[in-house]
Amino acid sequence: MSNWLKEPLIHFLLLGAIIFLIYNQVAGKGSAPGEIFISRGQQENLLNTFGRTWQRPPTPEEFQGLLQDYVRQEIAYRESQAMGLDKEDIVIRRRLRQKLELLAEDVASLAAPSDQDLQAYLDTHTADFVVEPRLTLRQVYFSRDRRGAETERDALQLLQRIGTDGPDGEFEQFGDPLPLPPELRDVRESEIARLFGSVFTDGLQGLETGHWTGPVESGFGLHLVFIEAREAGRAPELAEVREAVQREWLSERRQAAVDGLYERLAENYTIEIESLIEQSPKGKP
Repeated sequence: MSNWLKEPLIHFLLLGAIIFLIYNQVAGKGSAPGEIFISRGQQENLLNTFGRTWQRPPTPEEFQGLLQDYVRQEIAYRESQAMGLDKEDIVIRRRLRQKLELLAEDVASLAAPSDQDLQAYLDTHTADFVVEPRLTLRQVYFSRDRRGAETERDALQLLQRIGTDGPDGEFEQFGDPLPLPPELRDVRESEIARLFGSVFTDGLQGLETGHWTGPVESGFGLHLVFIEAREAGRAPELAEVREAVQREWLSERRQAAVDGLYERLAENYTIEIESLIEQSPKGKP
């Protein structure tokens, strides 16, 4: 069943059926041109809308007010059409376009994607779903504002001391205060970039794990860095990113449905666009 729901012709037929049903609902059940008929379904819709908004049913007086407002809305709609107030109104045009496109998108969403659909989409758009590199690291910060020209020298002196004393000391005490964590555990590379800046994450590329190294530049100053663990970025399995893949698959499918609708409907029109550039008489530049 899901296969035939994916056919563009089925989408077009379903869209036409939906538009027909909505037109019948709006126009009313057998309403004459000068008659306003409020069906049971329309009244139930008024009751449900009121209940969702106010979390209770309307009182009899409130319900009469809802009916009166509906009648006035219908009168205003019909009289505005009769007076041509809907013509050349950009707000109305945009609203009608929005409703038409929403109908097309709804039809495109009827068929849920299969695993094969999602896997094919993931294979085609792997770069959009790559699992980011993750790092566990420690850092010691050296402020250029505090240390001036001695900043790099101080960092290298501490790095030399670490080489003598071993990598497991509390070396953060020899650095300067920074309102960022001295240790990050299993953190995405993008999150590290958000905290320390992309210059810092660029400086981490290629550094070996298990060693203090540096200094590494950031927007704050210099850092000695100890990378305890690094998990490389990789292409994900579908199970890891199913929700995101399905969301993007549906978004692309809805857009394709809208584009296809306009392409089919445009075949019913001759489209001519007048040139903005006035043509010069022959023989004149």
